[in-house]
Amino acid sequence: MSASTEARAAASDGHGHDGHPSHCENCQAELHGHYCHACGQSVHNPVRNLGHALEEVFESFWHLDGRVFRTLRDLLSPGKVAREYLAGRRVRYIPPLRLFVIVSVVTFFVAQFAIHVESNTHFDIDTAQRTTVRLGNVKKQMRAAESVAEVEELRARIVGELRTAAAAAPVARDTIEASIVSVERQADKRIEALRALQGLDAQQVAEQRAEGERLAAKPREGSLEAAANLAELERLRDARIAAVQAQRDAASAQTRQSSDYAGLIRQANHAAGCRAAELQVAHAGRSEGAELRAADRQRYGEVECDDDDGPLSFNGRPWDPKTNPLKVEWWPQFANDWLNRQVGKGEANFQRASKDPALYIHALIGAIPSALFLMVPIFALLLKIAYVGSGRGYLEHLVVALYSHIYLCLALLAMFVLMLLGDAIAPHWAGFVWLKGLGIGLLWTWMPIYLLLMEKRVYGNGWPLTLLRYTLIGCAYFFLLSLATAALMTAAIVRM
Repeated sequence: MSASTEARAAASDGHGHDGHPSHCENCQAELHGHYCHACGQSVHNPVRNLGHALEEVFESFWHLDGRVFRTLRDLLSPGKVAREYLAGRRVRYIPPLRLFVIVSVVTFFVAQFAIHVESNTHFDIDTAQRTTVRLGNVKKQMRAAESVAEVEELRARIVGELRTAAAAAPVARDTIEASIVSVERQADKRIEALRALQGLDAQQVAEQRAEGERLAAKPREGSLEAAANLAELERLRDARIAAVQAQRDAASAQTRQSSDYAGLIRQANHAAGCRAAELQVAHAGRSEGAELRAADRQRYGEVECDDDDGPLSFNGRPWDPKTNPLKVEWWPQFANDWLNRQVGKGEANFQRASKDPALYIHALIGAIPSALFLMVPIFALLLKIAYVGSGRGYLEHLVVALYSHIYLCLALLAMFVLMLLGDAIAPHWAGFVWLKGLGIGLLWTWMPIYLLLMEKRVYGNGWPLTLLRYTLIGCAYFFLLSLATAALMTAAIVRM
């Protein structure tokens, strides 16, 4: 076959001698290179060649050519990339929005592995949380005490439990010791108030304190905590509930409406349930002859008894979707029903997260990227307001905001990498812990300085005016970022 015949055959087939099409497969224009001059489509067909398919993925999403390294290198110089991009020299850099998406996704993907709650084989989180005192609850108990003996008994019981917990969980000793100091301070304040209120002298105070310590050495007679078995516990709970019901039945209609008898019954049931779980856990431990796993303890019930009313309260009473719902007056009923369903989910997930701090950490990590995406246009708006009259449009400020957040994400990524390296290297070389801390500290210190220098170089104002604008923008930005993160974290906990 002659050369001219081959050429005609190739043309009729649509392909040249090198196997590439001679005409664009999209618009049929004659090709004179690797890209169509009419529509810009590449000569390579990704569905016919695996190498071209992978190349297109990286080219379209990552743009892993020389520009990524040039962009990352120039980002180390505050303001250089933003200045060059705004000056029209854009071809050498990756577009800021694309780079921001990639860097933020990578950063917070790595964060999921780098940030975690440390555990210890001799320390169980559930056990520690059962013995850690919630200071708000302690204050309430101290204020309710009506005698020095009662305060001293309460102090002795709580401090004794905390010291037992500190001995069993050395890793939590500092936190528990801080709780002990707070308990001691609350007890001393209440004793001083009772001494002045009741006109007690030093001898009387000492006698009552000794009586309180004696009472603390054994469970209160008739209390649910003193029940030695489930049968006795059931009898004591029924007696307490019967007493509350008798008070309710004997009360006037006005007193019955203003008093929370249902709450008192709920507290009795809750305390009995916690004590029943303690008895079952103790029995299982004795019968199995081994320390129970956290999952096994949870099957026997909840043993944390220091939050009688739960974390949510409205109108001075615990939240309840039927008897005491959260209600927005100007919302329709279906919207309020939806709101209370979300509150219920949030309450349940909050209880889960209180027992597993890792859930809080992951919810926070999950909320920050969304908050940053939300804050980029807001940060650009703050720049627009602060630099009104500069002649720059909103989109130019948006470029500065994007490159600022890209650098922040890169700095956070470097911190997370140092954390991962610390986990891997520190067990073999203790000195790396110091190096990791130094590196993270320097990164935190450099971030605000970097942003200040970037603002100075991009906008070109004098130092006094730049510092003033930088301070105002920074305060407004971090306030709004905190609100956005808290709102998104709350939403994440509800969806957990």
